[in-house]
Amino acid sequence: MRLQILMAAVLSLASLGYAAEPATKQISFLAWNLESGGSDPVVIAEQLTKLRGYDVYAFSEVDPAAMGKYKLACGEDYEAVDGASGKDDRLQIVFNSKRFELIRKAEMNRFEDHVLNSGNLRSPLMAHLRERETKKDFLVVANHLARGNEKARNEQAIGLREWARAQSLPCITLGDFNMDYDFRTAKGNQSFVEILRDNIWSWAKPVELIDTNWDDRDGDGKDNYPDSMLDFAFVAGPAKDWKPVCKVIVRDKDFPDDKTTSDHRPIELRLSP
Repeated sequence: MRLQILMAAVLSLASLGYAAEPATKQISFLAWNLESGGSDPVVIAEQLTKLRGYDVYAFSEVDPAAMGKYKLACGEDYEAVDGASGKDDRLQIVFNSKRFELIRKAEMNRFEDHVLNSGNLRSPLMAHLRERETKKDFLVVANHLARGNEKARNEQAIGLREWARAQSLPCITLGDFNMDYDFRTAKGNQSFVEILRDNIWSWAKPVELIDTNWDDRDGDGKDNYPDSMLDFAFVAGPAKDWKPVCKVIVRDKDFPDDKTTSDHRPIELRLSP
């Protein structure tokens, strides 16, 4: 009887022009540095088929010749926004086109007076997505900040902060930020300080701190930078209220990497609008 009364009430509201709003589902992201030039695109694509199901992928160090392969590896209903800067280490955003519509895209070379790419780096890659059912909009930015140029990296971090300050839509940025967060000191480098200044961006800190990069340049079989993190997810604006949950994805025998696999672990971000 109660169910019949409830159904009658719903039908009555519908007859008056009222309708329940579409339910908002969790939005899932995966960010991964694919180590262009140090991995085999065939192997990476195969690994990506085992990481299917995310709504949005943000890739860094992408070989332009492998962009189509990586998009297909994510699934049949996925579209890609391909970066053009960075030579053979480009950025790419791949998204579920059945769920989201691409409104606009941009490579951000600068914002106001802040240089985000002086010409030899990777410009932050932005995609404005709209959920088809709920009409919710958000901005997602794939990033790979400068490694060997501290001044440029700091300027990129400041520019990203000021760009986010100027936005009204929910903002999410993911990727390899080269911010050297040390688990023991709980500190990153100056770029980490700059992007978090004024609380414009909030770091979606992983539920468990796990090393995201393997670096063994001296060949002794040990990670030269243990207990540290280069890969991050940040949220700004209304996305701060979307209950971000981040984790580092650890796969069997992922570290140490070899000449066919990436020297980075993927990170996952889930948001609940």
